[in-house]
Order: sequence, then structure tokens, then C-alpha cells
Amino acid sequence: MKKIPSKIKVLFTLFSILFLIITFSLANAACTGDESGESDKEVEDTSEAGAKGEDKATDEGKPETEEIIEPSYKLLYQLIRSKVSKNVTANTECYLFNFSEFMDGGLINPDSSGNKILELKKYPTSFITAEELENYYYIYSPNNPVTQLEGFDFFNWDIEGQAMITADFETGTSTELKTSPPDMYPGSVLASPENKYLAYPMTIQKDSNVSSGGSFVMEKFNPFLSDSNLVIMDTSDNQEKTVLENTYNRQLFSSFSQFSVSDDYFYTIAIENDSFKFVRISLDTGEVKDFSEAFPYFDWSIIDWDEFFPRSGDFSYANFSLSPDEERMVIYKNSYVANMKNPCSSEAHHKLWILNLEDGSMDLFVKDNGYVTDVSWNPDGSQKFALSINSHCGCYPDYIDTRIDIIDKNGGSVETLMTESKSKITSLGWSPDGKTIAYDIYGTDFTGSLKLIGVEDRKVEELTSTAALINSGLIEDTTSKESHILIMFIGWVKE
Repeated sequence: MKKIPSKIKVLFTLFSILFLIITFSLANAACTGDESGESDKEVEDTSEAGAKGEDKATDEGKPETEEIIEPSYKLLYQLIRSKVSKNVTANTECYLFNFSEFMDGGLINPDSSGNKILELKKYPTSFITAEELENYYYIYSPNNPVTQLEGFDFFNWDIEGQAMITADFETGTSTELKTSPPDMYPGSVLASPENKYLAYPMTIQKDSNVSSGGSFVMEKFNPFLSDSNLVIMDTSDNQEKTVLENTYNRQLFSSFSQFSVSDDYFYTIAIENDSFKFVRISLDTGEVKDFSEAFPYFDWSIIDWDEFFPRSGDFSYANFSLSPDEERMVIYKNSYVANMKNPCSSEAHHKLWILNLEDGSMDLFVKDNGYVTDVSWNPDGSQKFALSINSHCGCYPDYIDTRIDIIDKNGGSVETLMTESKSKITSLGWSPDGKTIAYDIYGTDFTGSLKLIGVEDRKVEELTSTAALINSGLIEDTTSKESHILIMFIGWVKE
């Protein structure tokens, strides 16, 4: 970032850049990875013939193939509150749109029916996570994490009393799954494809009574700290395994935390000496292997960690995503430059790498304008991935356009699926059948929406919006000119 005059320099950097990091990086940790759930399962034969073990025959005398029923899915989302504040710099009025607090979750069918609000305990400090329609999980604190400094809302990520909650989708009944020891707390949480396991960083509790928001904001997004352990919990008996100890932090969890489709492994990044390494963790045994062992055909020594996690002058860090078949890895890294002629519309750029884990190649596929907010792989086997890209790092969506690109796994083709002016997309997820992509979006009216777009016909359907939720009485209208409620897409949940 270039220098910005007067005392608003820190606030402009913190809110225009950290709003992107706070909102977008968390969205990426909740949706990173394959959202597809499980493959098709055969239906148990409960007919009389089946009970007797008899073959049901066709007219030709051949055994009839058992009927396969496709699993159905719902869309999980969460509401967040953002605040609008005004800064005047370089004779220009800039309106900052800042993350303020987590709110309740929601569940809706792909045909927009059955919209249901999931009430969360006050005060949520993470996004909700779930892969199957049984239980969902999140972190909360009984203490309000929102504090005001210099007239702005700061979210205190180190608030005392944070604990992990599990809640029943049908009844809403919630219980405290993980009580934090006095000196540590769960810093985030991610559920595996069958909800069999939870992964979360346990972070050292710090003194949050500070007069400046810098420490309890910045430390959450610092990849160089060794302030956390990585823990895997088996949800069948709530037994925990500490698999990375004192070599982990919340930013590494945000940058790369992904379960395998088979529900056997968890992938992430660990601190090693003064650098980093990719690791694969067995969910059954807790065994940790370097990627050099797990994926030996790729030379992992060529990874330039300073490019992905710069040590100074750049507060944006890379994000990583493995393809469902684990043959490719996509890496994107955003960068931002203040535009002094129009501080309300800062420049944004991104780089995109594709790693071929089969032949060992690593290609810088694109260096382009705009910043990437999310990536999602098509789970149908075609091995394409979708990116959501916003054109500028602006304070206000008037200055921002958004689009979704579809790219094949080798970078051989790029297709722009949709564009929308004066809008922002923060997260997206390919449907398990590969036919649609879900995404959240908001525009100049500050109304958040959850939408589906057909991959083939490009037909866009709005499933719900904050205005629709308010008008239907599902949520209370607590909006104002300075305070807005947005929708964040979390993922597809299997019934």
C-alpha cells in the first residue's frame, strides 16, 4: 500500500484491506475443499423378495440392477452484519463497508423452498460448518466480541470464553462440544465430508483488553505466529488428537484446510523452522506426512513460500485448493495498491498457479486484474474449477464489478460464466451434481442475496435475500442506513 495522509492511513489499510481478509478469508476456510459430500449410495432393498434374499428378475431372466437414488442437498448460509462509515481523504469521500459481526445461519432448498433460520448462541465468533444434515458446528463466546475504537467497530478475535457448539439442524438444540481450557480457545472449525471429523486450531488465549485494535485483529491473520495447535476430533466419541503442536496458526488454517473426499485425510500447512511445509494428516491415526511423501512426483522444494506469505509490505496471503482427485493444486495470491487519484477504488491484482501433481509441473497460469475471493472444484469428474473475482479493492460496491470464471484443470480454457456490475461476490460452491454454482452477492443497495447459476444455460435464480428474509418475518429488520445484513454462502449439505 502507498502512504495515505493523516491518521486515517491505518484505518484505511485496516478496513479496506482487512475487511477483504476478514470476510473473504473466513468464507474461504468454511467452503475450501470439495463440497460434494459423498458419492451415490445404493438403496437397501426392503422388499419381500429382497428380505428373502431372492433375485428380482427382469423379463429376460437377468437380475435387475438395484435402483440408485441420488442424494439430495440443501444450501447452508450465514448472515453477517456490516457497517458503513465515511472517510474523507484527498478531497474525496470514501465509504467503508466493514465486517461487524456474525449472525444466525440459514438453510434452504435449491428450489428456494423450505427456508429456515438457524438460531446461534450469542455471540458467534466463526462461520458455521456442516456437510450432512444432522449437526452443525460453530464457535461462540458469551462475551460480545465487537468493540468500538475511534468510532469504528472492531471484532475481537481473542475474546475470552470461546467454546465450540454443536446444534441439531431439526430441533436447534445446541450443546457445548468443546470447553476451552483457561489458556486456549478454538480459533475456527471445519467439518469433514460426512461430519465424521472436525478440524480446528486451538489458539493461545491472549489479553484482549487493548486500547488498539491492531493486535487482536492482526494476529488472527499472521501466518508467522506459532500460537496454535491443530486438533482433529472424532465426532462419534468426541475424542481429540493434537496433530500439530506449536507449529500452527489461524491464518494457515484459513489459507489451506481441506478434507479428502474419502474422509481419510486432512490437508494443511505447518510451520517448519523459518518457513512452511504442506502436510497430510491421517484422520484415523493422526499420522502427519509431508507432501514430499504423500505426493512424491512433485518437487515441493520449488515452492517459493516468500511469494505466498510475504514478510513485509503485503498483508494478503495465498490460498490453496486441491482437486477432488488430488491430481492438481490451485494457488491464488491477491495484491492491492492504493489509487491516490481515487482512494475509493484501489487497484487489485491476482496471480494464479496450477500445480500438476502427476508430472511435477508448476505454471503461473495468469497474472490479472481483480482479486479472487473463492475457488470451487467441479465434483463431477470434469476437473474444472470456478473462481469468483471482484474487479477492484474498493470501499463501496459502486466502484466494483464481479464475475465467475470457469477454468479447466490444465489452464487450457477460461470461460466467464457471469458478470454483474457494481456488485461483490464473496464465496461460491459448485453443486454436487455439477449442474449449478451457488454464490452470495450484494450490490449498491446493500441487499445480500444467495443465488444459483446454471453452468450450461447460465440461468440465474435468486434463492433468497436479506430483504426477502425481513419481509417474510424470518429475521428482524435491524438494518439502517449505516448497518446492513448480508448473506454468506457456506456450502452444500447432504440430507
